[in-house]
Amino acid sequence: MSLISEIYDKLNISKASMQELHDYVVSTDIPGSIEDSAQGLAVDVKSKSKVANWRLWLWIMAKASFDVEGLFTAHKKEVTALLAAKQPHHLRWYAEESKKFQFGYALTWIDNQYKYDRDDPNARIIKYAAATEKNGKIILKVAKEVNGAKVPLNSVEKAAFTEFWSQWKDAGVKLEIVSQAADILKINLTIVRDRLVLAGNNSLLRDASVFPITKAIATYAGSLEFDGKIMLSKLEDAIQAAEGVIDVKIGSAQHKPAGGTFQTVDMSVESESGYFVISTESSYNYIDNVIVSIE
Repeated sequence: MSLISEIYDKLNISKASMQELHDYVVSTDIPGSIEDSAQGLAVDVKSKSKVANWRLWLWIMAKASFDVEGLFTAHKKEVTALLAAKQPHHLRWYAEESKKFQFGYALTWIDNQYKYDRDDPNARIIKYAAATEKNGKIILKVAKEVNGAKVPLNSVEKAAFTEFWSQWKDAGVKLEIVSQAADILKINLTIVRDRLVLAGNNSLLRDASVFPITKAIATYAGSLEFDGKIMLSKLEDAIQAAEGVIDVKIGSAQHKPAGGTFQTVDMSVESESGYFVISTESSYNYIDNVIVSIE
């Protein structure tokens, strides 16, 4: 948005280009002069010099133009906000709106919609959310975060969150909220490791505090988007890239949602909760290999 002084200077430039206005200049020695400026006017006014009326009227016009420009800018923002509010609610909207839920706060009817009368970021307990549509209803998966780990809402939190959506959602929308413990992935791995790099407990020989294989598995699991899909080939690639790993093969993999039973995974699997943990019952078969080059 232009400043009043910028508008005033532009008006002076425009005035100087008009032959019929050449008599109305600051310096009569220079016909068509454009040396008049907002800065010059400010100096003349403060010094109590005699200031031509046309200069003051030009400033008033600049001020009016500035005000109109401001009104148009405000109007544009208001219209843009109204249009955004009227957009159809897509699946991403349900996920993002879930993160606005404030535990322990009541919703208030304000300006023809429910709102919180106080913004409290510390009360927003939903850290992860994803929405999908199946069989004519929206499945909304959510989780919070405790000590850096994804965990489900407790019964009280879930009840409040469900009530939040009963008021927040569009009328007639069927919504199912899922917030449960992580799905479990149990894998059987065979890993060929370089014993010149890794110790028997899989730590680096040069730094016993670093466990590349464990870190690679955790990094892959942590890199998945919430409600993402585990692909066994990608997990193999992640382990293969770990320092000290020569080769790797996933012999078998099984998946179990909270409260469910283990089912064999072929190539990939989606979680019911939105996130996974690797089972402590997973088995790892290590084959030691020492590569020594002699020339």
